[in-house]
Amino acid sequence: MNFAIALAALTGCANEHVLDQPVEWRSGAAVPVDLAVPHLAGAVGERITVIGVPRQREGRCSGVQPLTPQDWMLTGERHCLWVSGLTDQVRLLDLRPGLSDDPVTVTGRLLRTEQGVYVLRIER
Repeated sequence: MNFAIALAALTGCANEHVLDQPVEWRSGAAVPVDLAVPHLAGAVGERITVIGVPRQREGRCSGVQPLTPQDWMLTGERHCLWVSGLTDQVRLLDLRPGLSDDPVTVTGRLLRTEQGVYVLRIER
């Protein structure tokens, strides 16, 4: 096995291991979407901070907006989280794919709808 393939294999394993680690929801510390989503069940009702790329309906979350027609998505490489509410960092016009791939940090209270969809509701 050559060095590049071995390095890629080790990097892939390391990334998988990190995703399996427990998440500590500390005040003011942003957790990447891909790390946060598998651990959301333990954070329902909590105020959490998540970082990801904002998207409108063209993102990775399945279904329609769970709370309001203005709900949008915070996406990562693998996972997605619905967000309800507006933040100064994100304008609805900026949420379309191709306009910006800059990550944003969002803080809110995590809810779980009756349909089992997790939503981060921004509280001002």
